[in-house]
Amino acid sequence: MAFKVEFHKGIVKIELPDSPSMDDFTKIKKRLEDVEDISVVKVDLRKCSYIQSKVVSNIIALKKMLNEKKAKLILTNVQEGVMQLLEITNLINFVQIEKDFSSYSVDELAEFFIDPEVCDAVSDYIATHYNDEFRNKMFELLNSDDPIFKEYAILTIGKAHDVTALDTIRHALNDEVGNVNKAAILVLGWMGDEESKEEIYSFLESDFIDVAEAAAASIALLSDEDDSHKLGEFLKSPDERLRRIAIQALTLINDDDSYNFLKNHVKNETSEMVRATLAKSLSFYNKAEVADILLDLLKDESLKVREAAASSLIRINAKSKIGDILQRVTDEDSWVGYFAAKAIGELCREKTCSDYLIKVYDRVEQNVKLAIVHALGNIGINCSDFLMGLMSDKNEDIRKEALEAIYKIEKEKAVEMAESALNEDDNWVVRFKAVDILANAKPSGYQDFLRSIYEKENNRYVKEKILSVLEGL
Repeated sequence: MAFKVEFHKGIVKIELPDSPSMDDFTKIKKRLEDVEDISVVKVDLRKCSYIQSKVVSNIIALKKMLNEKKAKLILTNVQEGVMQLLEITNLINFVQIEKDFSSYSVDELAEFFIDPEVCDAVSDYIATHYNDEFRNKMFELLNSDDPIFKEYAILTIGKAHDVTALDTIRHALNDEVGNVNKAAILVLGWMGDEESKEEIYSFLESDFIDVAEAAAASIALLSDEDDSHKLGEFLKSPDERLRRIAIQALTLINDDDSYNFLKNHVKNETSEMVRATLAKSLSFYNKAEVADILLDLLKDESLKVREAAASSLIRINAKSKIGDILQRVTDEDSWVGYFAAKAIGELCREKTCSDYLIKVYDRVEQNVKLAIVHALGNIGINCSDFLMGLMSDKNEDIRKEALEAIYKIEKEKAVEMAESALNEDDNWVVRFKAVDILANAKPSGYQDFLRSIYEKENNRYVKEKILSVLEGL
């Protein structure tokens, strides 16, 4: 079969046969040479399971010609064998590669639903270009015995908002396969099907977490003034997972009633995992008192909850609480100090913060010191003298963090310290970080320096790191 060419508003689409020849490309070039106003040429390789390596040179020549015309070359629907050839010939980044679903028939597109790499993209494409032909195929798949086809047919119909399938999708709530249930639950939420809300509630207790989370999302989409109170009752359940799902649904509803349920439940919740979920959920409410609640949770007995509280303080950008967070850096519980310092490193960019952290450095435990050094690098205020002094600390983790922090603040100084560390530091972890810094900074002559270090380095991990950097050049 010969190649096919289609022209449409500056876009040229070329479909290659299963075994394209040198002659094919010669003819393609000749046909395009005299064509003006070309913006894109798409070469469809979906029928080519493999191409001869000598054909690759013709692709390069075609790209050169199109560059002169200020047009782009895109290879579409590249099969695995051709992809491997492009990788071997180091051309994988030389040409633009895309999927072009418009080249496939409806039946061929439906087959992509079983390919986890492209199934979602195909579903999106069909929904965007939904027509009678696509609709008929999706309705056919709704009756399939294969749950994957059924699942993606439901999702695609939902994205296309084809409400004529509503009854069939409702029926899919009774399917034996969890993923089909999940798809139906989501689509009924997208379609605003309030009649199904009560049935969807039953899926909050599903054994499949994905199904339960889908139910929480759809209930939020279908919610009215009563749903926050109904979900609030689930917070009393002895089932920990059900409480977490209820928290998720309340967070998605995000009204005043849902906030009050979550805020009040913080004091009553006994599970550390659920309290951590609450800390995260509260950060999605625009309430002034949330920052104070999260500050209190920094002293929670659970490290998971403390970490969630610190992350949530960062998420809400609690800059008004920086002073309060700084005070907690020196808390008698070193893990409170650790998470407080971590939060400061993300929230503050002022000299007052770095000055305070340096001032209290010698008064805190080792884990807090590590968090302080990391925070100083993030804050970005020049305190290189202090950090350079830490390069003689007996703890290798401190030296490593100090080196990283210096790099964030003053790259030239970090390069000097990295070179010194590679020559003098007796710990491989620090030397490994030093190689990483040189690889990123790329100072003049660093390749030769790393080669000289490689010869005398005795740690396998550092040698492998140096080798990977040099080979990458």
